[in-house]
Amino acid sequence: MPDASAHALMRSVRPPVVFRSVAQLLIALGVLTAVPALFAFWSGAGELALRLGILVLGLVVVSVPFTRLPEPHYIQRNEALCITALVFLIVPLLMSYPLMAEGLPWIDAWFEAVSGITTTGLSTLASVESHSRAFLFTRVWMQWYGGLGIAVLAVALLMGHQVASKKLLQTSGEEGASSTARSYARQVLWVYSGLTLLGFLLIWLSHGKAFDALIHSLAALSTGGFSGFDASLASLSATTQLAITLLSLAGAISLPLYFIALSRRQSQRLFEDETRALLLAIALLALLLAGYFLVSGGMTLTEAGRNALVLAVSAQSTTGFSSLELAPLDNAVKLLLILSMLVGGCTGSTAGGLKLIRVLMLIQVIRVALQRINAPSRAVLTPRLGRDVIDAEDISSVLVLLGLWILVVMVSWWVFLLHGEPPLNALFEVVSALGTVGLSSGVTRPDLAPVLKLVLCIDMLVGRVEIVALLVLFRPRTWIGRRHD
Repeated sequence: MPDASAHALMRSVRPPVVFRSVAQLLIALGVLTAVPALFAFWSGAGELALRLGILVLGLVVVSVPFTRLPEPHYIQRNEALCITALVFLIVPLLMSYPLMAEGLPWIDAWFEAVSGITTTGLSTLASVESHSRAFLFTRVWMQWYGGLGIAVLAVALLMGHQVASKKLLQTSGEEGASSTARSYARQVLWVYSGLTLLGFLLIWLSHGKAFDALIHSLAALSTGGFSGFDASLASLSATTQLAITLLSLAGAISLPLYFIALSRRQSQRLFEDETRALLLAIALLALLLAGYFLVSGGMTLTEAGRNALVLAVSAQSTTGFSSLELAPLDNAVKLLLILSMLVGGCTGSTAGGLKLIRVLMLIQVIRVALQRINAPSRAVLTPRLGRDVIDAEDISSVLVLLGLWILVVMVSWWVFLLHGEPPLNALFEVVSALGTVGLSSGVTRPDLAPVLKLVLCIDMLVGRVEIVALLVLFRPRTWIGRRHD
């Protein structure tokens, strides 16, 4: 189809539709922000509580008038993408204001907010232990609702049975088989809350301190990785490390599968192709890491196995916790972790990365391409994932996303190299940010150049929202052109 004809079919977004939906999501943010505001007030962090309270009030006052705009009968895909991207851009900007209450410059407060909402876990703080409990709770609370997805929470708690709600869930990769978007979102919310509570109890029983159990359970299930200790999990006992690791693994498995397994008594559904691929990838990485720790790390078999399992789950699930310092590791080990962080966890989970389902699709496409070389010219060979045929549109979207990811990695890495950062460590940090992982080779630090902090923030947002949504948001034709009524 000629470009002129294609442009004639395109429709720009309708600003009232976008503003109305964004306003509804920001009201949801206001409700969520009231939780750390009350915690800060209760714990005596006066300035932080005041700033959070001002933010809650401001969100409600500014957003309510926009919710009175007419409800649309439908929502376009470009509108849904813009709404999702706008929310993830706006939230860190707003949350940087209360985080500055603890003496952070704006760029560092914004960095922490971006890292929180995107469930990354990278931090430029010199010491997290020097900050108040209210500050630490606010950060992990952002990771918790960022992991579930603001759109899912808003649909579950505030929005009605709207076409717009379902479209938002589809855009976020959260589409389910429920009769309504709202019922589906509530199912996921129940699963998410139940796993969080179970994880909290496990960590509390093994560690004995309720606050530490709270922040680590919120950060683990959201695969966020913010810890209350400078040394991350190294400050905790082996039993507590394993409890947190188990919860991180649970967060990297598709959340709807838990509901199906429990409500329909189909426990086997938890171990579908993508879950099995996740467990296999973790097992292979853990074995390689354990071998390295035994041979080169001077660890006992028990220590090597534990540290390898913690690090393998942390990288593959994109959680970002660590039980040891990563900077001294060999380059070959860092490269293994880079590959693991790129792939990530399952779709419908809180994990980041490219997602295993896309990697499995690429493997099947490559397999069929090789088969066609030896097959007759008239043979019909189609790539399949299980019993399902992988259609051309799915293949195209995966290839486009993979190409865009490679482009973002290369450009970001190039900027780091221009600033003289060690090449492999810089690549490690860029992939960690883009995969919303949070593991650090030591590059992310308080004195990191502001432009590099900006690059990492962009990478984190691209990894969480996915680059297509941001490209649509900033494309002029998205906003200028013909519109549907």
